[in-house]
Formats: sequence, structure tokens, C-alpha cells
Amino acid sequence: MIFMVLVIAIAAVLQIALISVFIGAGVYYLAEFVEEHTALTKKVIKWTIHVVIICHIGLYLFDNIPLTLIALGVLSHLIYYFLLTDFPNFNLTSLSFISSIILLLGNHVLAFKYFRQRYTTLSEVFSYFTVCLWMVPFMFILSLSANDNTFPTTNVDDNVVSHYFTNRKRSYKIKNLFTYLGDVTSKNNHLK
Repeated sequence: MIFMVLVIAIAAVLQIALISVFIGAGVYYLAEFVEEHTALTKKVIKWTIHVVIICHIGLYLFDNIPLTLIALGVLSHLIYYFLLTDFPNFNLTSLSFISSIILLLGNHVLAFKYFRQRYTTLSEVFSYFTVCLWMVPFMFILSLSANDNTFPTTNVDDNVVSHYFTNRKRSYKIKNLFTYLGDVTSKNNHLK
């Protein structure tokens, strides 16, 4: 039986390692999918918010979850809905982002208090936290990398190169560029 304990320990380590790799690969795939399909991701997040709000209402009507916990959950998901206006861009100093973080933390505190006061199974607690608290913020976390592949936008008047090319004639842009570079280098004797 001593050898069986060793086999069990090795199997447990392998299972933990494989589960970690599978979760990492799944998260990587989801992040890649979000980067390629931001419009679809926005729709999925919007519908997920609707489903979670319906789940909150159902928990209040059928399972007698306290109104404060449900109201805070619905309010936090309405704030998440406002985060979708600039999706996939996130302004970390915006009122909606800061209030969503505060409401998420407050919702966790109220949920911990509620589930600590009454007898519940682990599956009930884990299901509530997964669906009603973590699903939408996890989707936003996955979509943070979607903004990495977008080009920055600047005002044309502030950009010297763009301003130079827009003020010249279209047919002679390359010739004008070399003329401009020649003028600049002839004025600066230290570049010769």
C-alpha cells in the first residue's frame, strides 16, 4: 500500500499541472478570440449582463436572497453596462470604472456575510460567485488586451509629419520630402 500512496501523489501532481495548462490554454484562446472579434465580444458581454440581472431577480423571487445583496448586484451590473460604451477602451479614472470596482468589492462583502449566516453547500456559494459576481468582470479582464492592437488616434494638426504631408501637393510628396530634407540638412552645417 505504500507504493499506491506514491502513485496517488504523482497522479495528483500531474492532474494539477495538466489542469493548470488546460486553463491557461483556454484563457489564451479566449483572449485571442476577444482580440479578433471585439464587436461580437461586446454583444456577448451585453447579453451576459442581461442574463446575470435576470438571475439576480430570480434569486430574489424564488430563493429569498436579501434585497440589499440583489440590489447591489443589479446596480453593479448596470455600471458594467456603462463600461461597454467605450469598449474595448477602458478609462481607469472614469467614474463608471472606479464605481464598478467599489461595487464589486462591496458585493463580495455582502455575499460573504449572507453565505456565512446561513447553511449553504459549497456548490451554491461557488455557483453564486461564479455567475453573479465573477462572470462579467472576468470577461472584462479577458478583453483588456483587445485594445492593444488598435492604432492610436491623434489630432492631425498636432502631428508634424502628417501636417507636412497634407499641406504639400499630392503628386510631388516624395520629391517634396527630399527637398525638405535637403533644406533642413543644408541649414544645419553639423550634419554635413
